[in-house]
Amino acid sequence: MVFYSTTGFPENTIPVTTLIQRSNCILAENLTFRYPERSKPALGSVSFGISSGERVTLMGPNGCGKSTLAKLLAGLIAPTSGVLQIFGQDLQAASASYRRADKVGIVFQSPDDQMVASTVEREIAFGLENMGIESGLIRAKVDALMDGFDLRKFARRSPHHLSGGEKQRVALASVLVMEPKLLILDEVTSLLDPVGRSDVLNMISKLKSEITVFLITQFPKEALIGGRLMIMSRGQIIADASPEDVFMESAIQKQSDIGVPLVYRLLKEAECSQDPSFRK
Repeated sequence: MVFYSTTGFPENTIPVTTLIQRSNCILAENLTFRYPERSKPALGSVSFGISSGERVTLMGPNGCGKSTLAKLLAGLIAPTSGVLQIFGQDLQAASASYRRADKVGIVFQSPDDQMVASTVEREIAFGLENMGIESGLIRAKVDALMDGFDLRKFARRSPHHLSGGEKQRVALASVLVMEPKLLILDEVTSLLDPVGRSDVLNMISKLKSEITVFLITQFPKEALIGGRLMIMSRGQIIADASPEDVFMESAIQKQSDIGVPLVYRLLKEAECSQDPSFRK
């Protein structure tokens, strides 16, 4: 468990041994990114490590740097400074093809932003076709994903004519067909209705245990999917612990303005009601 100071910007106090133990998938040390048109960095000296197979959730207010971090992890932008390694490969020195080689997949908030094909089955097959995979194998993989994501009935339809939840399932299938080792999900349920959100979360929960999942969300309940919750505020990671520990820490909630699941609000109220100092 790692908590930072809540009285100001956190210091980089994560022990090196902690980073090493958690770094066989992702290792970030003093990671900084600044957009050319901005005076302040979007990310400032961020350090953390993630092990293969972990389910990690990232929460924080709008504009705190969550999507910037997702793009860095996916290799879509390069760090301004610091160290960022994905499966041992330094992204500062990596070529543009590293995502294919190291099996990193990303699904965005709006599925329309990453759809390129005219039908659902072609959309799912697109990445494999670009890699020159044998057609019979592509057919088998696409069929398996369509069945697993309940997309068979939409196979010949345009993905752009589907509902939000259906589109997001197509986007997720089109990434998973590539068999990524690391799956980055950038607020994939934020634009969905409750039914669509539930469908997508159900698909995520069924992913193979060897896939590392980095889920960015604004919904507190979704943070309970993984065993680890990171909180970001103003380009800094201010907490990195279990969801239970984070949601019970009032100072973290105040600094980051994150929501808290009802069960933890009730537990906190019960805890405070038993504290004599609270009743004064």
